[in-house]
Amino acid sequence: MDNSAPLSAGHLLVKELEAHGVQRSYLVPGESYLDVLDGLHDSTITPIVCRQEGGAGYMAVAEGRMTGIPGIAMVTRGPGASNVMVSVHTAYQDATPLVVFVGLIPTAQRGRESFQEFDLGGWFSTTTKKVLTLDDPDKAAEVVADAMHTAVTGRPGPVVVGLPEEVLIQPSGGAVIPPRVHGSAAPYAGDVTELRARILQADRPVLIIGGEDWSPATSRRIAQWSHDRGLGVIGTFRAYDGIDHDSPNFLGILGFGASAVAKRTFAEADLHIFLGCVRTDVATDFFTIGTDAKTVVIGPDADAHGHFGSLDQHIITPVNRFAQALFTADGSRAYSVSSDGSIDEPAAGDEHLTSNDEPVSLPEWILDARAELEDWRSPITTSADYGSGAGSGSGGAGDGFVDMDEAFVHVKELLPDNAIITYGAGNFSGWATRFLPTHGFPSALGPRNGSMGFGLPAAVAAGLVHPERAVFCIAGDGDFLMNGQELATAAQYGVNLTVVVNDNSVYGTILGHQDREYPGRATATALRSPDFAAMATAFGGLGLTAERTEDFRDAFAKALAHEGPALVRCLTDPTIRGARV
Repeated sequence: MDNSAPLSAGHLLVKELEAHGVQRSYLVPGESYLDVLDGLHDSTITPIVCRQEGGAGYMAVAEGRMTGIPGIAMVTRGPGASNVMVSVHTAYQDATPLVVFVGLIPTAQRGRESFQEFDLGGWFSTTTKKVLTLDDPDKAAEVVADAMHTAVTGRPGPVVVGLPEEVLIQPSGGAVIPPRVHGSAAPYAGDVTELRARILQADRPVLIIGGEDWSPATSRRIAQWSHDRGLGVIGTFRAYDGIDHDSPNFLGILGFGASAVAKRTFAEADLHIFLGCVRTDVATDFFTIGTDAKTVVIGPDADAHGHFGSLDQHIITPVNRFAQALFTADGSRAYSVSSDGSIDEPAAGDEHLTSNDEPVSLPEWILDARAELEDWRSPITTSADYGSGAGSGSGGAGDGFVDMDEAFVHVKELLPDNAIITYGAGNFSGWATRFLPTHGFPSALGPRNGSMGFGLPAAVAAGLVHPERAVFCIAGDGDFLMNGQELATAAQYGVNLTVVVNDNSVYGTILGHQDREYPGRATATALRSPDFAAMATAFGGLGLTAERTEDFRDAFAKALAHEGPALVRCLTDPTIRGARV
């Protein structure tokens, strides 16, 4: 290639992504964006070739959640765009930075019902922050910079960029441009003073943590600040890894499968401080609990998108900036700007955090709630404690089945504390959220929009972003087969991950709803699943089956020790679809 010749628009697009710190692109190749693929040939960006666009999109969502840099997905026109829509919806509802590049038909063929033609804006405009189309090759870098900036600023979310086939191969008169600096407002001193006064006036102040604008330093700061101020801390639905769950004032997680103590603590609080999240339908048990408390929302979204109920104080600032303000007396500390345009702060001094206020002792109500949480998080494994309620989570596993409550005793003992836990949607995820505490951001990846099939692709991305950490995915048999083909991606790239499949031959969550609403009339929820262990082996991983509880520990230990993808298929009782209560 002549290095003196101008870059094509497709190649310049790749160079601009490099300038934004992108390390991986998750894709399914297509003829509509061949020039972008050619640009990746000599790029520092690693193309991760996936087996279906839904899996590629989920991997990109997971990467964006873990890194703060928009995850990148690349798909082709028509069918490819259709398949990636599930990840766009996930990123939109979960407020996760994502940029999806979609190959398009040649511009001259628009409006003729051409092969794989579709309306880019019509499909995506209601579930994205912005839809862009690269119609001018000279603006390739500008369009990328615009998309990357929009995806991360304010309330993060997805941006879709259309790439007409013939525009990509045209020479571009543009050049790589620096990423746009992210403007982030620091809280006014008066904001913090007002918040301090509200906390002092409250009898039961509770901090609800969520979102993705966290870092290890922020986690430590918020943990100490909340402890010193006597705040109870609750995680929001599937975004609960902001602080170490060993913190003595951490009191559980809201949302589906929440403990009674977490819901009661939330409902009885007279001050709600939402940090990185807002009061939603899921958090409030569909607006039935905790809607009347005095409320503070802290986050970058000026619209407080999705918030329900009162809003007495609104501090518009990212979580990281808020945490800095709690312990930084002046602006004299040195900062740098990272490759994606975000602000990097010095780490020095984090281990000796001090604020202007004297710490207070944790009140009795927090200590009592914490003790109740610890009791709830201890699995009931003795046969004397088994009930007989089918499907209620109170029954015992019969002969020939794995007792998942006891299995998770072994998972917790064997899984390293720094493991990243992933899951999709279904009752099975409750075993992870209940029995596996997290100890630092990022440690939990789950779809807050309740999208099935997320867990395995997220585990692949986690293993690529953090190869030094263990990655554990819990899946149901229905959930797993939504994107089980991505085991091939894990094997191809040598990703170390361990999957446990809860194989009970039903869509368990929906069957539970049917049992409640239409008792004795379960329809269209039965499954006939393949041998998942054999499937994992066929894909080039390790596949094991546990048919009884006593088989599980050894199988799980072997799976954890395996280099590459490993899967443990657990045959479970279809009438036991959740942990015992």
